[in-house]
Amino acid sequence: MTKTEWEAIEKSLMTQAARVVLVCDGYRLQLRITRIAEMKLAIGFSINGGSDYLEWMKTDCEERRRFFRPYTRSVWNKSQLDMFKKLSKKQMQIRVVDPGKTFTTFYPWWNSFKALKSHLIKHNTSIELEAEF
Repeated sequence: MTKTEWEAIEKSLMTQAARVVLVCDGYRLQLRITRIAEMKLAIGFSINGGSDYLEWMKTDCEERRRFFRPYTRSVWNKSQLDMFKKLSKKQMQIRVVDPGKTFTTFYPWWNSFKALKSHLIKHNTSIELEAEF
């Protein structure tokens, strides 16, 4: 895809009624603006016309790696991390505490077009614009 095609896609996704269809390594990816909260919009998608999001989010599959937004967070909150800083290394080993432990969840929407674009380019070898309407 060319830079001008990416810019056209981004511009067309500025309106809520727009739909853009991309073909990424044989997967048909339809992008659209969706409502994810009461006053919040994001770029949602469907893959090959399906919406089996729950299954894709649960299992490590090709669709999840290619298209879902990974979101990594710490297992511990800020007050717990501050408490761990006061403990010695031996105390942390006894309590089996790893302050750097994280978990990753996957969302079926993107808050930023730039992040979506870079993720698609990184995880797909062939991206083509099928239709724009």
